[in-house]
Amino acid sequence: METKRLRHWPLVAFLLALPLAAAASTVRVGVFGLFHPRELTVRPAPGATLEVQAGRETLLLYGAQRVRLRRYGVRVECRVGDRTVRASSVRIFSRDEGSPDFLLSVPGRIERRFRGSLQVTAVQRELAPVVLMDLEVAVASAVAAESPPGASLEALKAQAVVTRSYYVATRGRHAGFDFCDTTHCQFLRQPPGPAHPASLAAAATQGLVLAWRDAPLAALFSADCGGRTRTLAELGIPTDGYPYFSVECPSCRTGSPSWEAQLDLKDARPLLAGKNLEQARLEVGRKLGWGVVPGSNYQGRREGEKFVIHGRGAGHGLGLCQKGAAAMAAEGAGFREILARFFPNTTLLATGPQAKRR
Repeated sequence: METKRLRHWPLVAFLLALPLAAAASTVRVGVFGLFHPRELTVRPAPGATLEVQAGRETLLLYGAQRVRLRRYGVRVECRVGDRTVRASSVRIFSRDEGSPDFLLSVPGRIERRFRGSLQVTAVQRELAPVVLMDLEVAVASAVAAESPPGASLEALKAQAVVTRSYYVATRGRHAGFDFCDTTHCQFLRQPPGPAHPASLAAAATQGLVLAWRDAPLAALFSADCGGRTRTLAELGIPTDGYPYFSVECPSCRTGSPSWEAQLDLKDARPLLAGKNLEQARLEVGRKLGWGVVPGSNYQGRREGEKFVIHGRGAGHGLGLCQKGAAAMAAEGAGFREILARFFPNTTLLATGPQAKRR
């Protein structure tokens, strides 16, 4: 997570009784949904050859070639050079073994490199691109996108375990794919290089997930807890799963910036209702902007026709505190110690071929 990016997950949606899924080696990530694309362009990374399957047609992409995809009613129009094919879905993958990178773009708006295979369908009035990628590639990509610049390796290892745990435990959050590439699930950019700290952290913790009662935990994190993490009960979120625990965080207690907000009473109604405080905070954020009430660690009082809020930190405050993890790592703590502090009563579980407790 970047230093100025806040967490805005709709927590209730997946904390209220999500089944815990078994670990799998791949994840399906819906990408570029925020752009509502009607046109996409795909080209191979240098040195790669891609195979494009559109219905019964097979096309090859190599060198500087690219495929242009457009919505054509309920079908996808696929154009390579002077050849045009229309099909209900288009699959693009490596012709050779492995999953070389490809570049996907919404023309004129965004281009991003991905590693894996791509499937594109037409949904309502737009195209729906879904990338099937290796779980560990997804972990490294999300850690690189979500972690603050300069985070130490041990803090990144803790982040990698949290990220992997979330992916393993909450598969199928969307219809048609497992996760999106926004903070609704986990923010995801292009895969980092093998020497990138995020890649090293993912490799060093490969297969490790947090577990509670012998099942993978849908682990959460936030940027800055403001002095202590929160419990689900404090935020008014019911659950019969892991309750989260309030953990003191000395570095945030002394180093987190304070903030203040003054809301008109009509805008503060969700907060004044006093039920699901996190859902109320998100509701205010969607209306007034995410920076108005940036974190859950606050106190508020009514002053005339205003609701005045004083708080510290940023994010929902559940689970791993990234600022606190960085401080612990700077003092010599390893990732296991960091995880044990912010996720009491959990264990580390090895998934995949070495499925045993560590």
